[in-house]
Amino acid sequence: MPTADSLSKFDAIVASQIERFPSAKLVRRVQDGNITLAHYHALLTTIFHQTYSGPYTFARAGVNCAWHHEAAKEYLIRHAEEERTHWRWVLDDLRATGYAGPSPRDLPPHPACMAYIGLNEFVADRFPVARLAIASVLEGIGATHGGTYGRQLLGALKLTKDQASFFLSHAETDKTHTVELREVIAQCHLDAEEWQWMNYAAETAGMFYRGMYDHEGYA
Repeated sequence: MPTADSLSKFDAIVASQIERFPSAKLVRRVQDGNITLAHYHALLTTIFHQTYSGPYTFARAGVNCAWHHEAAKEYLIRHAEEERTHWRWVLDDLRATGYAGPSPRDLPPHPACMAYIGLNEFVADRFPVARLAIASVLEGIGATHGGTYGRQLLGALKLTKDQASFFLSHAETDKTHTVELREVIAQCHLDAEEWQWMNYAAETAGMFYRGMYDHEGYA
């Protein structure tokens, strides 16, 4: 399949996953103004391990990328460093909103989060360039929906910006990252198997990430 057609198909899959994200339970609660602080804490504790492990799977993927994917290799390493401390924002927001439960660092990941982490680790080891596909979905969700739902979250829970630093910060940076990722992927000359895994990783990442906003803790 020609590269242009492969890239167009991949873009369509990413766009579809971004479009599906608002169907998650917690997002619907935010839209309806029917969210509580307990829901917010459940979300932060759910996504903690995603943010804690994510940079290291970027780095693993960068190490494992073949040298003919130099653009991907370099970007993954840079992105790992950029994302390395973002998990601390989750802990900051929990503290700032009076969370009194156990530290997420001392708890195993929620099963919905574990599925997403497992995908990242598998892809980083077996088809590392597809780590860019996973990032494309998450950054795309943040860039498209983060600002809107972040503002709605602040309004519904009467939070200050310092109490939602994780989501508000990503709402802005993800806009830049989506452009960067598109440029890097366009520079990669992927074979048919790699494109297959790019598409699979994007679709599966969308499903697993949406699951972190759609589990029983938001019922």
